[in-house]
Amino acid sequence: MFKEFSDPIHELIKADDCEIRIIDSYPLQRLRFISQLGIAYLVFPSAQHSRFEHSLGTMELAGRIYNSLGLKDEKLYRIVRLAGLLHDIGHTPFSHTTEVLLGDKSHESIGERVLFEEGIADILKNCGYSLEDIELIVELAFRKGSSLPKIITGEFGADRMDYLRRDAYFCGTSYGFFDYRRLLENMLFIEGKKCVHISALRALESFILGRYFMYSQVYFHKVVRILNIHLEDVVQDFVERGLLKPEELYRKTDQHILHFMLDRHMEEKVRRVLGREHFRQVFSTSSKELFEVVKERLLEKYEDDLLRFDRASKRVLDEDIPIWDGHELLSLREVSPIVASLEDIRLYRIYAHPRYKEEVREYVRKISK
Repeated sequence: MFKEFSDPIHELIKADDCEIRIIDSYPLQRLRFISQLGIAYLVFPSAQHSRFEHSLGTMELAGRIYNSLGLKDEKLYRIVRLAGLLHDIGHTPFSHTTEVLLGDKSHESIGERVLFEEGIADILKNCGYSLEDIELIVELAFRKGSSLPKIITGEFGADRMDYLRRDAYFCGTSYGFFDYRRLLENMLFIEGKKCVHISALRALESFILGRYFMYSQVYFHKVVRILNIHLEDVVQDFVERGLLKPEELYRKTDQHILHFMLDRHMEEKVRRVLGREHFRQVFSTSSKELFEVVKERLLEKYEDDLLRFDRASKRVLDEDIPIWDGHELLSLREVSPIVASLEDIRLYRIYAHPRYKEEVREYVRKISK
């Protein structure tokens, strides 16, 4: 039995009986209420999409990538799709924003725990998957390493390929769009590595540039960043007041936190998020050294509660992408002057309380000359 999901990114996503049983489970249904981009919708109003549809999209793309690589094992195909479906089940409310409260845990490590403790492993066993199969799903879904190529994770894995196009679509930007069909058709598995044929180099460059601009213009948008900082302050405050327990966040949704916030909408910390009373940017630089100097001087003059400091960075490539030219594997940076010319994103920002923004901005001008 198959069920079909209409999707604006992949048009039609089909799920088999076992996939449907997992989709209908609480850990997957909870993702309907975890926003993909946290509270970025306060800046990009249409960015209302959730981790749920991204999980369906990642499942679909994982299967397509598997087929593109020329792999034939039907059971392994189903395992790869299941790994794509389950890769985000450990996300806490507002996605990465509240993950900082988990200490040394990550959504991947929590995802593994959820799989075994919240009934997913039992569903998989009832579908006929062995413990060895389930361990392979864990490896593929939660970045634990595998002898298989990186189909879910990695530079151009299903996770990244789906969220770039999906985020761009729902944010109303064009940065994240790329010719993913051409990229899929030219993926190869050579010398034990997932690679791209050189004939799809322009599509791959478009993908890399799309990710680069989505980070610089959307994910690292100055207002998105400060709203996330304020939200983190709010959630930390709720934890200190006993309203939330960090160890239970993986069972909660955005709505749990929004409920507390709406009931306390007159509190200053909450107004900074929901009332648009957020701190304003007064300084931005790509120089860590200058940032530290300005920060130190500001803290000598102003109370730290009037200031917020933000560091955001992203490498152009987390790992090299092999390119097949028909004879040998080459590095992407070797064959693409465009990618080789890109510099890693490094942004250091300082924000000030709205009442003090002009004063602080003027002081920053004096000390940063």
